[in-house]
Formats: sequence, C-alpha cells, structure tokens
Amino acid sequence: MILAPSAVSERVAPTPVPTVAELLEDHARVLDLSPDAAQAMLFQITALVPALASRVAANGRGHASDRLLDVVEASAKLGQSTQWLYRHAGALPFTVRNGRALRFSERGIDEYIRPKSLKKRA
Repeated sequence: MILAPSAVSERVAPTPVPTVAELLEDHARVLDLSPDAAQAMLFQITALVPALASRVAANGRGHASDRLLDVVEASAKLGQSTQWLYRHAGALPFTVRNGRALRFSERGIDEYIRPKSLKKRA
C-alpha cells in the first residue's frame, strides 16, 4: 500500500492509497482514493492499455509489431493494382478502416499470402 501525503497539517497521518491489486480484489476500495489519486492511477493504467492490447493480439506469435500500409504499399506487396485493392478491400481480412482512411495490416497481408505461396510450391 502506498501512502499519499495529506493536504492537511503534519499532525494528520498520511492517507493510505490502495494498490491496483487491492482495487481488483475489492472494487469498492476505489472510494478510498482521492480524486487526484484516482486520476493519477487512471493515467498510469491507461498508458498500459496499448501495450497490453498489443500483447493479446500477438496471441503467442512472438512480438506483436504490425505496420499499417497505405494502398500503394499494400498493392505492391500483394502484386495487385490499387484499383483492385479498393474494389476488394471489404472482403480482405487485413483491411483496417479508420473513418474514411483505408489501411492494410502488413502482418495480415503476410498471413494472407503465406498459405497461397505454400500451395504454389506443393
């Protein structure tokens, strides 16, 4: 348990701040947090979310790095025209839409290509 300094005088003992593990065990302990302590903890936890999500996405495949390719880069990697990619984007499993922007997962393209290239070799 971490101790937070009290904003009152030195005569008052520091207020104990529950740890994340303690909050997970008993969600009601969130009420023990001051608004400032709750905000600080929220910022720390929020900073971990992308790293945790990336690890989950890796699903045991080693590192989870992925790069989003634009239409020109993806078409070159696939050996298809940009027009073909636009026409088929909705059916391709590696398409990533962000509003109107159209991007393609490089790792997804690699996984899409791999089975097709293995069939050609057999």
